[in-house]
Amino acid sequence: MTEGAVYRRTHFGQVVETVRVLSLSSDCAGIPHVRYAVHYEKGEVSDELRTLSLSSFAAIFSQRASA
Repeated sequence: MTEGAVYRRTHFGQVVETVRVLSLSSDCAGIPHVRYAVHYEKGEVSDELRTLSLSSFAAIFSQRASA
């Protein structure tokens, strides 16, 4: 996983969630985290910034997409 990588998944067959990795860092306990921008498409479009542990991010976003 690298900064700038793009991943995509579909929720409930309708909502397309596309994320772009913004940064990778570790917290004070040494746990790696991913900060990412998320873009939702389902009728309405919305964008958010989020942070997850690297292991959680990898479990949720396994489908790499083209940028």
